[in-house]
Amino acid sequence: MWIDLSRNDLTIISSVIMCAILLSLPITQIYASSENVVWKTFKEKNGLFTIKYPSNWSPLKAYPDSTAPINIVFSYTGRESSFAELYLIGQESIYTNATDLVDDYPVYLQNEQNFKLLQPTECGTYTISNLTACDTIITFKSSHLDGKPVIKDLIVGTIGEDGSEYIAEYYVTKDLFDTFLPVVEEMIRSINITDTSGLPESDSATDDFPGLPPLSEPTIGKL
Repeated sequence: MWIDLSRNDLTIISSVIMCAILLSLPITQIYASSENVVWKTFKEKNGLFTIKYPSNWSPLKAYPDSTAPINIVFSYTGRESSFAELYLIGQESIYTNATDLVDDYPVYLQNEQNFKLLQPTECGTYTISNLTACDTIITFKSSHLDGKPVIKDLIVGTIGEDGSEYIAEYYVTKDLFDTFLPVVEEMIRSINITDTSGLPESDSATDDFPGLPPLSEPTIGKL
């Protein structure tokens, strides 16, 4: 059975179909692709480390009451309740190896609702400032955040020769984990610990990071 449709009818039908396709796409994908993002350099004010980060992420002090020499979080705020954060913590360690550090790090989260270990600790996938790191992935329903979102948490940790521990924690709502994982992995690769003593400022880090998009002027962190 043939239906005789006018050009007007076809235009309306095409518009409806296009709207349906756009609405079916993930919101975060549309939102992310519309942003003009460049890479910046964060230089810790005492010369302890440098890290590259996207211009649509904001650096802040992670834990206001912490005395850890390296204590920063880079945050991306998405639509509605979605968010992504990368914590970078560096301090003297009670551990002698990265496996024990990473195994014990998420212990305080085990009482959260729907806690699940997605990936047991493994080593060699990541490095932090040229130090081989171990990593694990967990998920849980956060009881401390509005709406109790499901969190997917990648924890990467290593121990330096001086006994300092370094943790890079990708803490993100589950819907954004895969979207920003390549960005976070690039950030982790760019970490350069420039002064492990925590005292005098060392020579500044190089800006030569092959494969990164063009960088804007360095941003100097004030923590």
